[in-house]
Amino acid sequence: MNKRAMRAFGIAALCAMAAGVWAAQTPQPAPTPGRQGGGGRGGPAQGGTGPIKVMFVTKGHPYDREGLATMLDSLGTDISWSHVEHPAATRFFDPKDAELFDVFLFFDAPGRTKITKPDGSSGFDDPGPVAKKNLQALMQAGTKGFVFLHHAIAAWNHTWPEYTEVVGGACDWGNPVTFKGKEYPNSGAQGGVKQHITVVDKAHPITQGIGDGFDISDETYLCPYAPDTVQPLLRTDFKALDVNFPNRYAGGWRHPEVLGSDLAGWVKVAGRTPIAYLQNGHDRTAWENPAYQKLVSNAIKWTASKEAKAWAVSNAKTGTPASWRPGGTN
Repeated sequence: MNKRAMRAFGIAALCAMAAGVWAAQTPQPAPTPGRQGGGGRGGPAQGGTGPIKVMFVTKGHPYDREGLATMLDSLGTDISWSHVEHPAATRFFDPKDAELFDVFLFFDAPGRTKITKPDGSSGFDDPGPVAKKNLQALMQAGTKGFVFLHHAIAAWNHTWPEYTEVVGGACDWGNPVTFKGKEYPNSGAQGGVKQHITVVDKAHPITQGIGDGFDISDETYLCPYAPDTVQPLLRTDFKALDVNFPNRYAGGWRHPEVLGSDLAGWVKVAGRTPIAYLQNGHDRTAWENPAYQKLVSNAIKWTASKEAKAWAVSNAKTGTPASWRPGGTN
């Protein structure tokens, strides 16, 4: 068995173990038919032939699987990617299991669905204490890169406040949001917005090949960010004010103006781990945009690099959740 086959077998085995534990506790819907990722192979989908090993994480928000898989395949000379859905994905937060990958690429939004807990009370999905402990250990180790795309900023914001600080913001379009101890109304989302994205850090490796900026038509958000904990890379000319989200505004929805609402991409640190977030990326219109493809490719390559990890170590306290820094250390 060659190394590629052995790696795929190992991923499949871990996913099966995680899924088996979950299935014993929670009834699961039937698998969604259709392509699951690169080539449409069974198990955790594999795609690409590049040297950087990427775990592509989804669940919690619908999306065009075929379209996004096609974009990831277009990066195939740089990356090899494996598609793992929640809840199995959190198994790979364990630093031992994470050794299969170089970068985690998130296009997920779990934790926004209210469930009935075993004690009969109502609450939101929670990844559980083991996943939380493992992710903290993994990020403090600083051996992996993390890239969050578009709606991944909505993950776990009701049950895992440290996670939202890791990403640098929190969204939920159906429920009120708490971010860094402050309450906000449910978030704004507006699709098909024509906007110009300006590169504000032309020296950063992620923005190389983009020039001064690019035009894109894509979904944009209004939700709280933490601009004081990030290094901005991109800004949009769309004004993220509640009145500019007409469908919600007409129904009486209101949202306060937030700092950094024009941010469209940033890098930051959590623990000793380099992190990149790109706000764009809702559908094929964005995924087929050459500038967006370049940004995703660059983000993966940068977070995987020794340079990014050294930068993260030198900026370790910036953006790291306070609860992960007892005594002011990581």
